[in-house]
Amino acid sequence: MKDLSMVWFCCLFLGAALVFGGFGTSAALAQVGIYGMGSGGRFSAPGAQNGSVIAWGGTVGVYDNFVPLGPVKLGGDGRIFVQNSGSSTQYGNKLLGGLIGLRLALSAPMIPFRPYIQAEVGGVGTNNGDSASRTASVAYQVQGGLDVTVLPHLDLRGEYGAGQASSISNSGHTLEEFGAGVVLRL
Repeated sequence: MKDLSMVWFCCLFLGAALVFGGFGTSAALAQVGIYGMGSGGRFSAPGAQNGSVIAWGGTVGVYDNFVPLGPVKLGGDGRIFVQNSGSSTQYGNKLLGGLIGLRLALSAPMIPFRPYIQAEVGGVGTNNGDSASRTASVAYQVQGGLDVTVLPHLDLRGEYGAGQASSISNSGHTLEEFGAGVVLRL
């Protein structure tokens, strides 16, 4: 239940950031994107089989490039990921998280490629593959990716991110995420 409250807190924080970051202006609306990805996660877990938990699922999120500076766009991103796998133990592998942070993107009018990088913090919960319940921790991650326009206002996305989760047994654990999906630019 702690994991779910962290996700709701991240969502509320993201909503406030978007409202106070200029989400209500018509110029800002052209800079907002909503995305969904099929994603996978790898979490280092010393007690797990092979030393890590690997799970598959999905990621949803929203970004707002509220500071356009020519081809450079500065803004924010918020996401939630839910990943499960029944592979290694009777409990399966479970990852649940919410991250929010800053985003830097490059975008030129006639070029269909939009590379981006972002740094985010938030919370993640995992069962380490050996429990029915998840343990919550603070996490940070840096993601890099590429959005490729296929139709006006519709992009395909590929992304990889790496970071750490801490406060689980007073040690840091590697947190990697990768995914592919679509972005709807409003």
